[in-house]
Amino acid sequence: MVQTMWPSLFRMSSDVSDQIRCIADIVSSYNRRRVTIIYEAEAYDNIYSELLNSLSEELDKIGSKIEDQVILRALSPSASVEKFLEEKLVKLKCKASPIFIVLGLSSRASGHFLKEARKIGLFNRNSIWIFAEKPFDNLLASVEHSIISTTMEGTIGFVTYRPENHASRDFKIKFLNKFHQKHGETFNFEQSIDVSRAYDSLMTVKKAIGALPTNDITPELLLDRISSVRLIGLSGVIQFEKGQLTGQAKFQIVSVDGNESRALQLWSPNFGFSKSFPQKQSQRTSAYANSDTLKTHRKYIPQMVIGIPRTTPFGKFVKEQIDDVTGKATYIGFCIDVFEKAHPHGLNYTFLPHEGTYEDLVNKVHDKTYDAAVGDITILANRSQYVKFTQPFIESELSMIVPAKPDSDRALIFMKPFTPIMWVASGGILIYTMLVVWFLEHPTNPAFRGSWPNQLSTVLWFTFSSLFYAHRERINHNFTRIVLVNWFFVTLISTQSYTASLTTMLTLQELKPTVTTMERLRISKARVGCDAVSFVCDYLKNTLNFSKDIIIGLRNSSRYGDQFTSGNIAALFLESPYERAFLAKYCYGYAVTHENYRFGGFGFVFPKDSSLAAKFSEAILRLSESGEIKRLENKWFRRKCAMRNDASEIPRLGLDSFWGLYAFTITISTACLLVVICQLLYTYRYMVLRSR
Repeated sequence: MVQTMWPSLFRMSSDVSDQIRCIADIVSSYNRRRVTIIYEAEAYDNIYSELLNSLSEELDKIGSKIEDQVILRALSPSASVEKFLEEKLVKLKCKASPIFIVLGLSSRASGHFLKEARKIGLFNRNSIWIFAEKPFDNLLASVEHSIISTTMEGTIGFVTYRPENHASRDFKIKFLNKFHQKHGETFNFEQSIDVSRAYDSLMTVKKAIGALPTNDITPELLLDRISSVRLIGLSGVIQFEKGQLTGQAKFQIVSVDGNESRALQLWSPNFGFSKSFPQKQSQRTSAYANSDTLKTHRKYIPQMVIGIPRTTPFGKFVKEQIDDVTGKATYIGFCIDVFEKAHPHGLNYTFLPHEGTYEDLVNKVHDKTYDAAVGDITILANRSQYVKFTQPFIESELSMIVPAKPDSDRALIFMKPFTPIMWVASGGILIYTMLVVWFLEHPTNPAFRGSWPNQLSTVLWFTFSSLFYAHRERINHNFTRIVLVNWFFVTLISTQSYTASLTTMLTLQELKPTVTTMERLRISKARVGCDAVSFVCDYLKNTLNFSKDIIIGLRNSSRYGDQFTSGNIAALFLESPYERAFLAKYCYGYAVTHENYRFGGFGFVFPKDSSLAAKFSEAILRLSESGEIKRLENKWFRRKCAMRNDASEIPRLGLDSFWGLYAFTITISTACLLVVICQLLYTYRYMVLRSR
């Protein structure tokens, strides 16, 4: 088509679609799902719209997409250039583990661009920069080499592959001599493809003219000879078909490495990368082996970018600490400790704080913005559909925290040490012992004789006074003494236990929750609080049918107590791990209710295709079995403070603690009673026989 419109035009450049496919393959190797495009264009330049459409199609094939575009209008040498670039680039700073693709950048704009990007901090260890061939050449040719070597180290670019031969080596020596005379020898890189193609164009025309008769050169004949020329040039094989080069371009992937561009691998449209490309790289330092420049074999481990919540409730799970001397951020917390004990040996990773909800954090693992996520992330069924969770390292269920007040109704507190069954059993034992004593003493002891009312009052008085060892009646029968010794022992144990339990109840005030069930909250329409960045607020609304109007999302966990004090909320809904942290901070005045709404627990998040999730799950199980996770829980959630908030009733003494003692006293009393009855029967029989 090109030669049909312009018959005298021969195209020396490669098909731009090959560059687009090469960029897409590089993005795919990093396993990222979102990219940002940067290019410089004139006001009415439409070439990039076609490139973007092609790139968008190629990225869509690998599951990636263009997230943002930064268009740099053709820059003029003025004082406002830096300000303009700063306004354009500053919005890219907040992107997490980004891939920046530079499609177009002029030589004039390269220096300003690199200066502003470095000042804003876009060239950091987590960002990945990919330069297309033309802007990469412009950048290397126009910017001070010391700035490039210190700022752009590890940046990826690609250039058209040019095979080494005798002619190319001779030309390179001559070219570099000229280049170094003009620019110095501080930076060493290949001449651009434009230089090679310009030289090849001259050699093509020269060869075509040399094959023509010197006295009969016409334009038509020259074009015909150029079409039939075939030579090995600096840029490769030069041969045309319909005005286009016949061979497909091969690209050399290179990385800025100190004062030189380090050759990495080859890429071709038919075969892709010549060597296995690393799966991902989130440092600026290159992560490739078998460098053509160094001629050595070095093993690099790609660095994982792990998203963590910027803030977590109570600072117990993930917390950022800034070193006062170095200014470097470190991360501590229960979740961090579990991760560091569970991760495989040699894992290279960096933590990247995430601003936003936990749902956003999980989504960024799904779209490969993060390689994983670590923190207090709850395992939920809907999340498990698009990411992979590890084995939970701590259980989770819904906790309802409400204010607790001392029980004001204490008139019958003296009845609470014993359970109702215990009172009945104790009364039964007392009456039984009373009857046995009366039966044993009545025949021989005058104190237990007289009218029936007198006998009844004597027996009752004797039995009750014996509880306090205040009885004065004389005992005549030896079996009665045995029964009473056993009864005094039972009385001693029972009264001492009762006294201890009652003392505890009087000393420790029993806390009563102001609300006991979720149903009462729903009916009363009292306002309830929840962590605004977690899923609990949506769970209350969608699953537990709380009205949206009474649900208050709270972001500052340090103010939870103030929310209760001010009456802004009547109850606070948290997951059980947060409940422990809450009770460790607010040591008195709150009660907790669980209604068996269980979740999957806290786990680490990985992409669906990650093999690390299984390794972490195995490690977490080993930590659980060894008791290490329990030790970490005790380290971060101190129990002694939380125990003071136990609003449950003090355990009452029941028959299960005394049935053995009661059975023993019944046995002794019954045995004495049976012996005396047997004696009476024997005496009665003897008297009957004697009277005959």
